[in-house]
Amino acid sequence: MEVILLDDVQNVGHEGDVVEVADGYARNYLIPQQLAVQATAGGRKQLQDRHRSIEQRETQKGDEAEDLAERLREQGLVIETSIGAGGRLHGQITPQQIVTAVAEQFGVTIDRRDIDIPVPIREAGDYLISATLYKDVTAELPIRVTAAGAEGAEQVEQTSHEEPEETSE
Repeated sequence: MEVILLDDVQNVGHEGDVVEVADGYARNYLIPQQLAVQATAGGRKQLQDRHRSIEQRETQKGDEAEDLAERLREQGLVIETSIGAGGRLHGQITPQQIVTAVAEQFGVTIDRRDIDIPVPIREAGDYLISATLYKDVTAELPIRVTAAGAEGAEQVEQTSHEEPEETSE
């Protein structure tokens, strides 16, 4: 079924796009949720009338994404996690951890699927990843991975600099 999207729909399209979707998806989800209308002659005419306001919203969303990208590039992101001996993480940094940190530090929601981590982050240190914020707006995001809390940082420092004590029995 051909529909006109009334809002951005993940993995389908953006507001104002005319897309072909499965009949059941359109009838059972998109149309009842008011995310789309059937692409009839009348619907296409209304789309032409709304085209200017759609372009303004697209421009506004793009500008907001550019501003956010600039803020992310300038300020960077700090992720605190548990770190073992030698600065190695227990596991690795995941896109979900990055999304959570962005939400906490910047008050912005990013989809975890839009995060691109080129190499697995398994040690404390500084890294550079990319995040798609809106359509063609991509931010290079500097990340600093540190030990969780002050005790964690001290613990890492102690374990990496002290030799283990030998016990005599």
